[in-house]
Amino acid sequence: MIAAAGQDITLRLAEAYREFILGLRLRQAKIGYLLALGLVPAAISLDIFVYPELLRAIFKSRLLCDLALLPCFISLFTRFGPRNIRWLSNAWLIAPLIVICWMIYASEGSNSPYYAGLNLVMLSACLLTTFGARGAIVFCSVVMAAYCAACFLHTVAPPAHAQHKSLLKDGSLLFNNIYFLFATAVICVASCHFSALRRFEDFRLRHELDDNNRQLAETLKKLQATEVQLVQSEKMNALGKLSAGLLHEINNPLNFTFMALRGADREAGDNADLKETLADINQGMSRIRSVISDLRVFAYPTKLNDAEPFLLAEAVTTALRLTAHELGDISVEQNGVAGVTVLGSKTQIVHVLMNLLMNSAHALKDKPLGRPPKITLECAPKGERLAITVGDNGIGIAAADMPRLFEPFFTTKDPGKGTGLGLSICHTIISNHGGEISITSEQGQWARVTFDLQLAAAPARPS
Repeated sequence: MIAAAGQDITLRLAEAYREFILGLRLRQAKIGYLLALGLVPAAISLDIFVYPELLRAIFKSRLLCDLALLPCFISLFTRFGPRNIRWLSNAWLIAPLIVICWMIYASEGSNSPYYAGLNLVMLSACLLTTFGARGAIVFCSVVMAAYCAACFLHTVAPPAHAQHKSLLKDGSLLFNNIYFLFATAVICVASCHFSALRRFEDFRLRHELDDNNRQLAETLKKLQATEVQLVQSEKMNALGKLSAGLLHEINNPLNFTFMALRGADREAGDNADLKETLADINQGMSRIRSVISDLRVFAYPTKLNDAEPFLLAEAVTTALRLTAHELGDISVEQNGVAGVTVLGSKTQIVHVLMNLLMNSAHALKDKPLGRPPKITLECAPKGERLAITVGDNGIGIAAADMPRLFEPFFTTKDPGKGTGLGLSICHTIISNHGGEISITSEQGQWARVTFDLQLAAAPARPS
């Protein structure tokens, strides 16, 4: 297992290095082309002093070299260039190599001082390409073979305009030039070898640093999510203790109040106004009891491992009751909710519905809309799961904020009006239920949040 993991890392590193080298080749090739396009014609000054008799012919060869290089250089800035960088990255060396060898052949062969131009070509290859030791050996061998071929052709088939100005004869200058070419080649090979090693080591360190930074960012994100859950857990525990205390302290007075109300109702006789007043009091006290009861159940959520089938309508009713103050007189239209049974943690789904309903309420109240505010809660089967959508016709969400909506502590509300935890907690709860949650919106018109739950195999029945 460890060996396989190590091999996978090596393969990924090698692939990433290849992409890095292609980018480096493109950048270095642009520099090489600029140097070749400038230096090749600029060397006309040498021709004026060394071979004025061949000035026109040599200038034509230099001009042809630039004309051949120019389209290649331009292509580096198009889609064609990066796709064909493997051969384009060497063209700026090959064209000057051919022209210099032709000038050696056209002038004095082995006695021509233009051999020094081949040194420049090899040094350029060493400094401005991504050759390794093998590539450097091949290229330097090609340069030396091309030089020998130019000298040989000058001897066996000299051009009509060949020059004979040099003082060194009998091949001594040829040996001298080959020696310097060979020495330059050795330097180039060694330099390319160690440059390749250094490039790979530098890249490996940067690659590892990038991997470590990504892992660190993921770890920080997980820590933030864990911190959010811990904060929420502490809040829930505190709320549970508060609810338990409230129930203990309020249940007895509530029971006495209900007993007193029943006694008062019996004694009211035919007094219709008093009976109506007592009925209103009874309704209000019943609401207090149900809110406290829901609050306690909500504060002690069941674990997902203990998930059970439940009627979605019951969760919706509880969520609406707990958010009644936030909703105010905003109507909530329900479609397809009745009779639907889902599998999961009822209290956690109540939590999700509460967050979404309160977000919709805030979106409808933040700014004047010029239309009646409305929230819709719709359900639609999706295979073995149920898609639940909570939507509103409020102010919507800006496109720039959409990618960050599920980030912990990100909020679009004014400072002090939101913690930015609601949607991130909803995302975690739905993910734990094996579902997905998504948001769509048109700014200034509407917003919809959709999540899915597992449909229960058999419908749950209210007790």
